[in-house]
Amino acid sequence: MADGSTGLRSEQAALLNTLAQKGCSNANRKKHKGFTLIETLISIYLVMLAAGIFVALLPSAAATEKMVGYHEQAASLVQHKIDQLRGVGYGRLTYTELLNAGVIDTTPTTSPYTFNATDSLSTYLQHPTSTITVSDLTSDTKQVIVTITWTGSSYHQATGNLRAVAFISKD
Repeated sequence: MADGSTGLRSEQAALLNTLAQKGCSNANRKKHKGFTLIETLISIYLVMLAAGIFVALLPSAAATEKMVGYHEQAASLVQHKIDQLRGVGYGRLTYTELLNAGVIDTTPTTSPYTFNATDSLSTYLQHPTSTITVSDLTSDTKQVIVTITWTGSSYHQATGNLRAVAFISKD
């Protein structure tokens, strides 16, 4: 029996030597560089998945960009209006003086005033509403609140509201 098992082992060793010489061993397979079909398909799938996610986020990014643009425009308009009111000065924060200075619209004639038409807000924002509220805070200081509100279109239901408060004193 010992002789039969030794012969079988030598036949197996000879077969392995023959296969190794023909390049069929595991060691030789690992020397070949490249990707298998499965690895290639998985990588293509992952790239397609990432591209799909990216493309799906584009409309949301565009809507967000538009909303940010509206906020930036409204902030600029509110700051401009505050600067105009400060330029008019404490003693001239009345309907007649603000109208003559081109700061407010003709109506309403009492606070809160509007400036939709004066500043052509509809060219910058969709469906804008604006107010300027002037009130006496102390005997020598007035509080001015400038507010702009806008709504989106029927396609973009975004709305926004921006408000700034300023104090204008006699000095």
